[in-house]
Amino acid sequence: LTYFVLTDMNGRCFINVDGKKKYHDKNGCVCNKQKGTKSIKTAIENFEDMKKVQDYFIENKQWNFYLLFTLNINTGRRIEDLRQAKWSDFFYKNGNMKKYWDVQRFDKETDSRVSGEKKTHKIKELYINTAIQEAFKIFLENEKSIDFNYDYEEPIFKQLHGTHRGKVVSQEGYRQALIKAGECLDYDVRSHSMRRGMGKMMMELHPNDNKAKSVLMELYNHSSEKMTNKYIGETAKLEQEYLEDFGEKYKKYVMDGEEIPFLVKKPVSVYDNAELRDYMLCAFGKILDVKDETDPIKLIKLYNELLDGLETIAK
Repeated sequence: LTYFVLTDMNGRCFINVDGKKKYHDKNGCVCNKQKGTKSIKTAIENFEDMKKVQDYFIENKQWNFYLLFTLNINTGRRIEDLRQAKWSDFFYKNGNMKKYWDVQRFDKETDSRVSGEKKTHKIKELYINTAIQEAFKIFLENEKSIDFNYDYEEPIFKQLHGTHRGKVVSQEGYRQALIKAGECLDYDVRSHSMRRGMGKMMMELHPNDNKAKSVLMELYNHSSEKMTNKYIGETAKLEQEYLEDFGEKYKKYVMDGEEIPFLVKKPVSVYDNAELRDYMLCAFGKILDVKDETDPIKLIKLYNELLDGLETIAK
């Protein structure tokens, strides 16, 4: 079908499909996220739910979706970057797997593939972990028609069966597959749920690592920690906790009329994690140096010295 490209009062281009406006993005393609529609912003919650979705694809022998799902989670890449991946991105021609995936996009100006994400054009090279290696192994064991002599420069997610054979799995096709596979869950999942879920689980696996957030920022190519917090749902979680805490106190003291306790405002000190860690190591060393000291005056002097030191690193 041929559609006329129209422009609204704000200068945004769209086409009219069955009486509905379908807006275009800056590249002239129909946007996946249309004006006035709500995005699903959930993260897949845990490894148990990940296994449920994975098992659905295995039981139904949907090996394309199984592999796409596994890579979606383990690389944290957008679906468009995965759809453009070729066998040559992950394997050498002799069948051995590469150690890193250099994310590639198609560049219209040069009419060729170049390094960089499709959306941001930022360069991204990702380590190919154990789960990805195993997923490829399982895929190739079940889809025996792949032959690197012929398929080496072909898209990985080209459909091998059915009426759409030869075409790359569409974003809408993957979305529908996830909806079907996610019916066993108590929340909706989309391709971005996997990307967010990876970050959520990484934070849970490294709770005491003060570098974890920086690693996530690098993985997502985010420009700030604030952006990463919002993306993986930490900001929304804290917002919910704050609202619930306020609601409980409001019900208790306003609705139920309980007596409001006398609250003393306590001063709050904020510290940089790395600086506080270094200071505590230093303080611990000083305490060990005087472990045999019995003079209370010297001990009190050290105590005050350590407290003063805390004040100097407080923000």
